Amino acid sequence: MSKQVGLVQRLSLAYKNAKLPWKKNVLVGTDLDGNEYWEMPSPLGGRYKRWVQMKEHDDYAVFNQNQLPVQWQAWLRHTRFEAPSIPELIQEQRRRLIIQERAKKVDQEWAQRKLQLQEEQREAARLEESRHKQEPKASEPTGQGDTFVPGEWTPTNARR
Repeated sequence: MSKQVGLVQRLSLAYKNAKLPWKKNVLVGTDLDGNEYWEMPSPLGGRYKRWVQMKEHDDYAVFNQNQLPVQWQAWLRHTRFEAPSIPELIQEQRRRLIIQERAKKVDQEWAQRKLQLQEEQREAARLEESRHKQEPKASEPTGQGDTFVPGEWTPTNARR
């Protein structure tokens, strides 16, 4: 269901967005969470002052940058000149969801591969144990060069 906006709310929003000579602050835009982004000219000249009014807090001092979209953070820091649009924010949110889904898929694949590797290691250990049990221990050295295997030697107690 679409939310109906009343005439008073539309007029209020139009007034907030209007850059009139007697107004100090201008509403530049909102994000998908309902936070409002404001701007006003600096009284000393220079670049405009920018701030955010968080939806759930009425106090301007309460600010948590982790809850703001990256595009709006860039605008607040004057690294982005134009305010982001709603379609741009929606596209970024979709991209983030796709990345999260892909990360979950990769994590699941890695967990399966890890279990498979652990099973292969157990099997290799069992084979190695069985190979050592079956091999008779030779008392004489065998092979030459790279294939040389020394024979078994047990020292005797030589009493003098």
